[in-house]
Amino acid sequence: MREFGYRRAHDVPGAVALLDGDTDARFLGGGTNLIDLMKTGVERPARLVDVRELPLNRIESTQDGGLRIGATVTNSDLAAHPEVRRRYPALAQAVLAGASGQLRNMATVGGNLLQRTRCGYFTDVNSPCNKRDPGSGCPALTGEHHNHAVLGASGHCVATHPPTWAWP
Repeated sequence: MREFGYRRAHDVPGAVALLDGDTDARFLGGGTNLIDLMKTGVERPARLVDVRELPLNRIESTQDGGLRIGATVTNSDLAAHPEVRRRYPALAQAVLAGASGQLRNMATVGGNLLQRTRCGYFTDVNSPCNKRDPGSGCPALTGEHHNHAVLGASGHCVATHPPTWAWP
């Protein structure tokens, strides 16, 4: 793993300022996907900006009858929230089915939506992958592609969208 800097954000404008347009920096919430990718060398950020303590951990009803879900809400809190369970049971079930309790306790809604592909070629830094290295190719197009996209695939990539929410 490459050495990296670490900063903790205390408010949203501060988090944006700490990232400061640096393409080598990443936001860190629960880290359940990012840290794994850092260990394998797929992600190599120079700096992590910890956003876990930002005031984005609420689930609120909106005036139009929907729910506003904060980016730092944990997947466990999302699945257990009474309004999510009552109004969006498929979402609650998908979140519960998507990972172990330990991962759900750490994983955040924002991180779940932003996580990278689960394709084996993507996570193998010795294989070409258009998502990791644009223009290098997609071996899944002709190679092993079990559990890859059936709809929405392209000549560029056939990996599925990994967030738990895409499953219901």
